[in-house]
Order: sequence, then C-alpha cells, then structure tokens
Amino acid sequence: MSSEKKERSFVIDAIILCVITLVLGFILAEVYSITKQPIKEANAKTENEACEAVISALDGAEVADAGDDAAEAANEFMKTHVIHKSVSEGEVEEEASDSYSKHVVVTAMKKLQVGGSDAGYVYIASAKKGYGGSISFVLGVCDGVVTGLEITNQSETAGLGANCESDAFKSKFDLDKELQYPSSDSLPMYFKPGTTPKDAQGQIEAMSGATVTSRAITNAVKGILLYDKELRGGK
Repeated sequence: MSSEKKERSFVIDAIILCVITLVLGFILAEVYSITKQPIKEANAKTENEACEAVISALDGAEVADAGDDAAEAANEFMKTHVIHKSVSEGEVEEEASDSYSKHVVVTAMKKLQVGGSDAGYVYIASAKKGYGGSISFVLGVCDGVVTGLEITNQSETAGLGANCESDAFKSKFDLDKELQYPSSDSLPMYFKPGTTPKDAQGQIEAMSGATVTSRAITNAVKGILLYDKELRGGK
C-alpha cells in the first residue's frame, strides 16, 4: 500500500472513531438525563424512610427541616476537633490532626420533634473510612441519646462488614440501649469481641471479623454525638 493510501486510511479510521465517540457520548448523556431524576427520587425515598425508622421508638416523634446551613455548620465543627482528644484542649487545624472531618461528613440534618417541640436531630451522614469506602447512614439523637441507626448505602465485604445492615448490628443503636457520647473523649465508641467495655453506655461491641467497619461507623457516630453535645451547650 502506498504512503498516500495509508494516510487516507488513517484519516478515515480517525473520523470513524470520532463519530463513534460522539455517538456514545450522546447516548450516555441521554441515559444520565433519563435516570438522574429517578435515582435522586429513590435516594430521597430511602433517606426519608430511614429518618422515620430511627425515630420510630419515640412516641409522637416527627422530623422537620433544620435549614440549609445546618449540615455545613456540623462539618465545620468536625474540621477543628480531633477524634480521641478532649474538646477542652481547643480547636486545631484540620490538616495537622486526625480531625473528625476525616471520619465523617454530614450531608443533611433534620430537626427531631416530639409532640411538636424540638427534642434533637436526625443526621444524614457518611462514615468515610469503611473497608469498602464510605458508608452512608442516618442517625437519630434525642437529648444526647441515640434513638436509632439505619444504613442507607455500603460496599463492605459480604458476610463481614456488610453485616452492618443486619438487625443484630443496628439494634446496638436502639433507643433502649441508651447509647451516648463516651464518658471520656479518649475512648472509642466500640470494644472488640471478647473484651469488656470501659463505658457500658458509651460503647458497643464491634462486629466479629469486621472491626474496620465497626470502627468507621462508631467513629462517625462519635463525631456526630460530640457536635450534638455542642448544640446542647456541652451537656
């Protein structure tokens, strides 16, 4: 084949590839536009159902809007407070510490109301250090006590960390367990199977074989409870 024919062949191939790329890009854009809203609605439905579930143990409880800046304020607090370190030691720079912001991000907050009066918050958040990535969850907190936890999305190992969605794990956060912020800032919110908790009301038993997942979720919950404590005036 002459060099002229080869050059013409390359040009034709390049044009064909460009056309295919443009067509595929158009198809993907159309698919995204079609599925974007249904996915958004499905996620909203999942979160709303989770919000209702975490307050279901409270008679007369309901959720209300907490304002667009509520989650932003929570995340700003997380940036300047260090996990397993006393808040009384003061705020720190996020980059120079193991701040809560490296363990949890709050995506939305709702007011928890009982009988029409404000009693706490429902936090829609993600634990950032799961074994398989972020773990999305919803947490209810009433007067400093956890009312319930629901996992809304996770990619943990099947049969191990994925058991965070099981009733056996979620029940550790039920209202009747009266789970609260630990009595000491230095305490983690979990203890390993076979050991004794150092704070019966501030710690839960980690899932066997899934300490990473348990630690990720409880560290995130601890950060939220610390912020919730701040909202209640440090009580």
